[in-house]
Amino acid sequence: MIQPHLMIKEGDIHNNCLIMGDPGRVIRAGKLLKNFKKVSENRGFLVYNGEYDGVKVTLASTGIGCPSAAIVITELINCGAKIIIRVGSGGILQRMMKTGELVISTGACKEEKSTQAYVPPEFAAVPDFDVLKALIESAEESGKKYYYGVTMCGDSFYNKSHMGLMLDWSSKGVIGSDMESSMLFTLAQLYGVKAGFIFYGGLNIVKHQKHSDIVKQKEIRLEGEKNALLVALNAIKKIKKF
Repeated sequence: MIQPHLMIKEGDIHNNCLIMGDPGRVIRAGKLLKNFKKVSENRGFLVYNGEYDGVKVTLASTGIGCPSAAIVITELINCGAKIIIRVGSGGILQRMMKTGELVISTGACKEEKSTQAYVPPEFAAVPDFDVLKALIESAEESGKKYYYGVTMCGDSFYNKSHMGLMLDWSSKGVIGSDMESSMLFTLAQLYGVKAGFIFYGGLNIVKHQKHSDIVKQKEIRLEGEKNALLVALNAIKKIKKF
């Protein structure tokens, strides 16, 4: 059956998937792959297939936020996805962390409400252990600066109260924030697939960097994006295949 948003069907994609909010990141990631070919483009969502070091992989964009991500994740799973790693960007919540450095989530504090349509608030949003282990090993082998720890996932970006929430979580040792990870972890658990999340650091919230700094950080962000993609691709090679 053709999925109504991604316009794909079973057999169109590979078991290994990387998802990312930005459709532009899908295109940039294609430079790291062989046989990079478009599968579909619909409603702003891109789906491409490619091959990395002999491993077949599908790339898909999710847009921003849990509701949009939930649609993409569900339709990928409906079409055969077994491993899904989100490669994103996110806020960094500890003073020593710098833009472009890598962050691997060991679990997400749910400051969003979308997952409550699927599970109670107490449900733990955590990655698959095999994927988490592979991401950490791959990051270590990359030689790039990386951190792993608990992150948070929220619904807002410009709301001032969201900044306060991030600072509060920072004081509790949380190291980063994004807007899609808890939905990925939740749906993966419900559907029985493996999931993980790596991102490159964007704004340092503790240092009170501003949204206007995002444009100024373009080059170091692109470098961080490439590093995160390579770590995720190499991690997929380590994970037990289906």
